[in-house]
Amino acid sequence: MSIIATAPFPRLQLAAVATVLGGALLCASIAKFNGDGASPAPLATPSTSIAMTFTDMPDGSVAVRDRANQLIASIPARAGGFIRSTMRVLATERARRNIGPAQAFTVTSEPDGTFDLTDPATGETLDLSAFGPTNEAQFANLFFASEAHK
Repeated sequence: MSIIATAPFPRLQLAAVATVLGGALLCASIAKFNGDGASPAPLATPSTSIAMTFTDMPDGSVAVRDRANQLIASIPARAGGFIRSTMRVLATERARRNIGPAQAFTVTSEPDGTFDLTDPATGETLDLSAFGPTNEAQFANLFFASEAHK
């Protein structure tokens, strides 16, 4: 027979643990129902969105324009690979649905500092932070360039 089988059950320690856990649960429940201890949620900075169109130019560059048709940036041929591939995927989806290129895309700066790219024509939204900080920064640079044109 082992020592575990012959040792008395530690009832006093079990009662002490149960009392502490029960007290903690009781205090948490009272605080939850009374609203005590809960700090109000901070007011979030609102999201800021900018509409942009992306147009392939004859020289292979991509012209990025704002809603007022002002040139925000010109991405040279063989540059801006992430922007080019992302826009090509979204343009392909528009073509698949027989939607033309007229409606602008929306780049949104979120309160947490990340950026989203939305195609209002299809309802698709891409969380650009999912593609890594370097790729997200390409769209962030376009966003800030557009902000500078205001």
